[in-house]
Amino acid sequence: MLRKTIKPNLTKSTQTKPRLMMAGVAFAALAVSASAAAAQTHYDMISFGGASNTPVWVAQSKGFFKKEGLDMSFTTTRSSKKEIADFLAGKYQFMTTAFDNIVAYIEGQGDVKQAGAGDLVAIMGVHEGMNSVVARPEIKSFADIKGHPIAVDAVRSGYATVLYEILDNKAGLKFDKDYSVIAVGSTSARMEAMEQNKAVAAIINTPTDMEAQKKGYKILADATEAVGAYQGSAYVVSRKWAKAHEKDVMAYTRAVVAGHDYVYNNKAGTIEVLKAHIKGLSDADAERLYTRLTGPGGISKHAAISIPGVEKVLALRDEWSVPKTKSGKPQKYIDTSYQEKAVAQEKTK
Repeated sequence: MLRKTIKPNLTKSTQTKPRLMMAGVAFAALAVSASAAAAQTHYDMISFGGASNTPVWVAQSKGFFKKEGLDMSFTTTRSSKKEIADFLAGKYQFMTTAFDNIVAYIEGQGDVKQAGAGDLVAIMGVHEGMNSVVARPEIKSFADIKGHPIAVDAVRSGYATVLYEILDNKAGLKFDKDYSVIAVGSTSARMEAMEQNKAVAAIINTPTDMEAQKKGYKILADATEAVGAYQGSAYVVSRKWAKAHEKDVMAYTRAVVAGHDYVYNNKAGTIEVLKAHIKGLSDADAERLYTRLTGPGGISKHAAISIPGVEKVLALRDEWSVPKTKSGKPQKYIDTSYQEKAVAQEKTK
């Protein structure tokens, strides 16, 4: 005997209730998503290109900025003159640049004087010298540079003073006597100047120095080994703006410090980020680059500013600045309070 299957009588009210519940859940999820999006504060950051940006790339890809309620855009520049001008014009709220640039512009010794430059301040360190002196293939030694032009970002700031010091120490070559100088801008512009035979040598960041070596260019020296550890690039803000936006500057600092710590604590993850941002990076070059990032003169641990490194930069500026002036104390150009608070907050978690 067949048993009749009795289907439940789903009335309109019983069918609608689950649908209403599902709709309510979906609406709540959308509300939470919208609230999270609304909580993200947008800021703009500018920097030079190169692997020194790895901690920022990490902070973006691993969600460290979003975790802090920040939506960060990231732009690269072609020259420090334009970068500083755009930053002081309010186009960007955060910047990384050679620490030497900050000193030069505060002291009115940049290639172009900028109103408001006295308000610039470095709040964290990016790296402690991660650059090489690279020369065209026919240049076999520092002595071969004599009588030829070299390429720099700006004549009296950036890493130009490091290059002048190295040329003097390594081969006794005197500025504006034994070689000429052309200001062309960023690492890519300096490479272009050498490729077009407009210059025979330049300070080049990594991994561009590695790429150049493969093309037959010669790495004459590691800048850190040649002059000692110095404060390379730094994270920079406006003092007044930072004071008025302290909560967001602290959020930014925590995210950047987390990015620096990640580089040292997660090799595989960092290499994954490097490959995502540097086109055609081989496994071997990724390993070599990671070693460079975490070795002497590499990425600053905890994004800390090196006081001895700052003092080295100030000594170089006192030697090579025009007109000759005596630099101020480190505190005139740096404010380590944000980074120190961020590290302290992390330790209490």
